[in-house]
Amino acid sequence: MQGMAQSNPNDIPDLSVIASSASDSEEREALIHTIQSLSLELQQTLVIENLLHIFCEKVAALIPCDSVCFENKEKNIFWQKGETAQHHCQYQLNLEGVSLGTVVCTRAHPFSDHDLQIIEWLVAILIYPVRNGLLYQEALFSALKDGLTGAGNRKAYDDAINREMDKATRSHQKLALLIVDIDHFKNFNDSYGHANGDKVLQSVCLEMQKTLRRSDMLFRYGGEEFAIILSPTETHLAKQIAERLRKAVSNLKLNLNNETVSITISLGAAEIKKQDTPEVLFKRADDALYQAKNNGRNQVSIAA
Repeated sequence: MQGMAQSNPNDIPDLSVIASSASDSEEREALIHTIQSLSLELQQTLVIENLLHIFCEKVAALIPCDSVCFENKEKNIFWQKGETAQHHCQYQLNLEGVSLGTVVCTRAHPFSDHDLQIIEWLVAILIYPVRNGLLYQEALFSALKDGLTGAGNRKAYDDAINREMDKATRSHQKLALLIVDIDHFKNFNDSYGHANGDKVLQSVCLEMQKTLRRSDMLFRYGGEEFAIILSPTETHLAKQIAERLRKAVSNLKLNLNNETVSITISLGAAEIKKQDTPEVLFKRADDALYQAKNNGRNQVSIAA
């Protein structure tokens, strides 16, 4: 079964209609209470996962389900609670012609028309909170992204390195940090102009993103310098990844002012040590980077 939940700009489902659909006064009171409390609770958070958790609890309170899931493919969001069962009802959340995602409820036995009507009422209440949650998530993402390259920015790096180092310490796993610098970057700006310098930054960043593993995290630390968190990764693997990055970038050929130019990068790598702070780990990787540059550039240096 499938359905489409559209927005009603000015109100939530008509409580008198809901009340008249109930078979007895106890069910009617439960319906009205759930509708009202869902509407109020969804106003208390902008976090998509929290919104969906609240919605799932309210659905389960009225209509037993084995699973409830939400998916927005465009935003790469998938959330599910419970195990998928045979029978399902599916609703597309639309607001002003824009698709916000899909809600699917499943269970082992079929849904009745009455069940579907109740779920549809609840889904209708979810539309505006989901829209607001998606906008909030997009704002957070934009605030942590470098506008030029699309990599994470300095704030994103600071958040991630603290989180990943704490996780590595708790789980007794290795973690490595790469610091990357574009060789002779000032020459690109001086010789070809800042617009072409931006093109170099974007091209190097894109090539590194294509080369890295899905678990690796890339950040523009500042200027022409990038930081890459490899988690969980030991020194020997960090060196392999760094070499792949170096070779991939060295194979780039860019057309700048009708001239074909090559680009190289230097990289420093450091593995987390006991009692390391983010600052200490960064300094060791950065010192290794400068060793690579002092030794002739276009190479990888590993911190002791």
